[in-house]
Amino acid sequence: MKYSLSISFLVLMLFFASGCSSLKEGVWLHSTPYAFGGIPSSYNHNEEITMFDFILTRKKDSIEGLVVVKSEGEDHKRIVMTSFFGMTFLDFELSGKNIKINYCIEQLNREKVILLLKKDFEILFKPDHSPFTKYVFNADGKIGALQQGNGITRTLMYFIDYQDGYPNEVIISHPWLGIKLHMTKSERNED
Repeated sequence: MKYSLSISFLVLMLFFASGCSSLKEGVWLHSTPYAFGGIPSSYNHNEEITMFDFILTRKKDSIEGLVVVKSEGEDHKRIVMTSFFGMTFLDFELSGKNIKINYCIEQLNREKVILLLKKDFEILFKPDHSPFTKYVFNADGKIGALQQGNGITRTLMYFIDYQDGYPNEVIISHPWLGIKLHMTKSERNED
């Protein structure tokens, strides 16, 4: 009885896993010409401050606002997620593999949520930080999409509308969790 339940559960999980989004046509990092470094960047580290309008969606609920990224070199970033009216949702700093939380609203103040967002921004800032990343490249050699991880925390990123060598739109998706962060470079960057 236990054996048949285990097999049924496994078949059911495989059925659901096959329906989830993944980059089937992508190539693993070790199969790219960039296996030993030099993968194209998806974020301009030379800009001191970059702003993105964002929509964070979980299932049918969503919030909108502004993501402000302050760069202090390639390895240190401060990320602030705020509403358009000035309410701060999350303020944290990434320095190498370390994270420092300056402020977080109660609804987001969960270790797994913070670590998921940390991982998402680490991938955005350095898309080749893991050898277990699968890429889809555009015809011009820029990253069109990438996938990192497996299972519930699998991350899919799409890079759209490249201008001046960097994407103006980034979509970060976690299909199993039903979470999607859609960031569009803000027109406020020109101010």
